[in-house]
Amino acid sequence: MSKSPLYETDFMDWLTQQKLALASRDITALDWENLAEELDSIGISEKNELKNRLIILLTHLLIWQYQSSKRSISWFTTIANQRDDLQDLLNEKPSLKQYIPDILPKSYRNARREASAETGLVLSTFSEICPYDIQEILNHEFLCNTTDAFEKAIN
Repeated sequence: MSKSPLYETDFMDWLTQQKLALASRDITALDWENLAEELDSIGISEKNELKNRLIILLTHLLIWQYQSSKRSISWFTTIANQRDDLQDLLNEKPSLKQYIPDILPKSYRNARREASAETGLVLSTFSEICPYDIQEILNHEFLCNTTDAFEKAIN
């Protein structure tokens, strides 16, 4: 793949020129190879955001479930915020939902390891397979109930 000089030296200017070419439907000015590469990169980035949000949320759900005596407002707000952000991401980009069956087990594997490290509990404490489905993960009333759990966390 040959890189255009502008793509290599000033990405933002290249991006502006490509946007103008698209807006004016000037197909001769489009840098097809680099545009295709950038579109692939965007797709990968979106899937990575989904995976990273799931890892954070799953880690905190596991910690919440397995260390109830150490629950805090910080954990509670992280869970609530990650649920909201994940739901927003899926609402804004509904096609990401198709990747959940593949991404969820990988995210859980990482979350399980992080939860073990953060809690000091042995890895085998946590199920090898994600114990939650995506509906439970996104449900504000599941595991970390928005009213009862908050009350308990602050007391």
